[in-house]
Amino acid sequence: MNIETKLTLNNMKQNRKRTSFTIISIILCSILIFVTMLLVSSIKNGITEHIETEYNDYHFIIKDIDVETFNKIKEKIYIDKIYIEENDNHRLQKLEKPYDFVSTNDNINVYIKYKNVKKVCNYSNDIIYTLGLLDDAREKCEFNQKLLTAYGLIDVEITYKDDIPLCITRVNYSYVIDIIIVVILGIFSILFIIILYNAFLITINERKKDYAILNSIGGTEGQILKMIFLEGFIMGIIGIIIGGITSILVANIILKLLNNILIDAGYTFKLIFDAKYIILSLLIIIFNIYISSIIPSVRASTTSVIEGIKNNKQIKYKKKKTILEKILPIEAKIAIKNIKRNKNKYRVITILLVVIMTSYIAVSTYINYEKESSDLANEYDVDAELRLNSMSNLDYKSVFNDYEGRYGEKIEYMQYKEICGYVLIEPDDKLITDKLVFTFDNNKKSTYIKIIGLDDKTYSKYIKKINANSGDFIIYNNVTKINGSEELTYSYEPALKNIDNLKLSIVAIYDDFENDVHTYDIIENLDGNFVLTDELIEGYTDVKKDGMLTIFINMDDYDIIENKFNNYIDNTKMKQWRYGYENTAFIKIKCKNIIQFSNYMDNISKNQDSPVDIEYYSLKNHEKIIYINMVELILKLIISAITLIGVVSTINILNASLCERKQEFKTLYNLGATKGNINKILIYENIYMFIKATIISILLSIPILIGIIKHMENIVILNKLLIPFADIILFFILLLLISVIITLFSSKSIKLE
Repeated sequence: MNIETKLTLNNMKQNRKRTSFTIISIILCSILIFVTMLLVSSIKNGITEHIETEYNDYHFIIKDIDVETFNKIKEKIYIDKIYIEENDNHRLQKLEKPYDFVSTNDNINVYIKYKNVKKVCNYSNDIIYTLGLLDDAREKCEFNQKLLTAYGLIDVEITYKDDIPLCITRVNYSYVIDIIIVVILGIFSILFIIILYNAFLITINERKKDYAILNSIGGTEGQILKMIFLEGFIMGIIGIIIGGITSILVANIILKLLNNILIDAGYTFKLIFDAKYIILSLLIIIFNIYISSIIPSVRASTTSVIEGIKNNKQIKYKKKKTILEKILPIEAKIAIKNIKRNKNKYRVITILLVVIMTSYIAVSTYINYEKESSDLANEYDVDAELRLNSMSNLDYKSVFNDYEGRYGEKIEYMQYKEICGYVLIEPDDKLITDKLVFTFDNNKKSTYIKIIGLDDKTYSKYIKKINANSGDFIIYNNVTKINGSEELTYSYEPALKNIDNLKLSIVAIYDDFENDVHTYDIIENLDGNFVLTDELIEGYTDVKKDGMLTIFINMDDYDIIENKFNNYIDNTKMKQWRYGYENTAFIKIKCKNIIQFSNYMDNISKNQDSPVDIEYYSLKNHEKIIYINMVELILKLIISAITLIGVVSTINILNASLCERKQEFKTLYNLGATKGNINKILIYENIYMFIKATIISILLSIPILIGIIKHMENIVILNKLLIPFADIILFFILLLLISVIITLFSSKSIKLE
């Protein structure tokens, strides 16, 4: 063993406390990098394992096109795979490049996988324009929603802007996840370098006298540099090994937490060791250790003998007094002077506080806005709606009972029917709004309405809620008003003044535009007691956006009205004044796990002669909530990790500072200062740094918060700030208490006698 190695090991043994803190810092930073990369590899491999199986990895579907039309897009460079489904064979056939295909069928269905899933909308728009599907893009095109959702692309659909089809994604987390990964690695690397740089700097500063004496007796700069690098290498090896082993345990715990969130979506991730991610992690850690140690090492090796023995290069103080120093008590004055004399040490603590505070403000605000947007995006208070027409042979009650028995989850459901048409309002001065009002030749007015027949259970709940009586006609009096053209906002206005002497008659409208004649026939008078209300029964919040008057009645009265409708239609063959689902029953469904229920109903649909007509209202919103919970978990873990590293680094810095100031504290003690006075000095130092960090954090947070708010305005328009001030203040107070506790705990090592 050469002399440099012996001296290095001897130094590490003599300064076990400082060596331990440096190794702990390396361990924590290594855990951050390793865990991040292990999670990335596990989640990416997990998605591939669960979703990207052969014949199910397509992104975009074009239905019912001929082979000649297909040939227009088959050579697009962004296409990775193509599957073909012929009409007489519902199995997918994978095409090999070049995509030459001959079919005996007139039309085929084409399933396309893109090379870059993040650009699914760009590529799909290009295909739609290439094929000229300007009028029937919605009918011809679909997306593999489940696969896209797994990649963070939620609610991909085709809409129309200026009569031009446009593929849009309501929520796109694909870039957010990648950005989070890059930001996490960037922030962790910066923290890694700052913390380890400070740890090495403290260690080397404490040994400057030793290095200077060694230099004076013949030791070269190269030997000193070699000793410092050897020390860093030994501590790095120990830190990386312990950090790597601990990372496996931490990653497993985080994956369990993620699996608890994703269990409804059917995903289960397990820890995957991917060689390229492990090697990348090691390179990042080694690079950070090297960068952290190089500058203080060079400084130590080039320090002159006199400067090293004095060890006062870091002490800088200007005699200019501030206003605070003039009005504060003596302990606070000493605290401020000490911080100014040792700026480099305390600057690191301030930076760590700023990073922790700013991160918490940004993360908590972002999560708050995402949760609010999720709540507002859901326009329904039920999870799904099943439609059964006269041709359907589905026994939905048996299906629901089977589901409950299989999964042990209760399903709530409500049956209703609806019909829409015009109703004559008498007297016409009852109308407040002119929305959807039609005036006849005799100056009488009618408005468009929806009549909903409720099942007995729901109807009974409704009349009880609004203190009505059995048989009453319940009029929901709010009519949706749309404001603006591009940025749409919605408000509600009443349609009727009151119900005194109100008379309603369902009418059929006849328009003779050539002779400018507008007349009507009365189909049915709504004879009964009317109840005007602004309240809705649970399960029917979607009525708010209908933009018309809605009347709720019991099912017996509804059947009478529907029969009158049908008889009139059969006799006159006139249907232009009425729309709706003829002879169709609707079942609103509420369940605990909509993803599980949708998968169950998909299997039921496959076994039916005709597909089950069901619409899932909360499915996409539930998927978004899962992603929000995932992002929230990851961001909170990041905040916790940064806080933990900050605490360890702060303890290291304070211990080093207190060790250097032992003589100063003894002098104060000899001059009459008590242990309490010295503790006050340390507490004032904490408060000073905390206030400074708070001001800087608030200033840094302002542009970040503006960016978050502007980003969220693209998703949902809010008329209030959602910054969680109470949580932020509570977190800051907790952080201050932790800082003070650390300081007082560290001060116990000071011996004044």
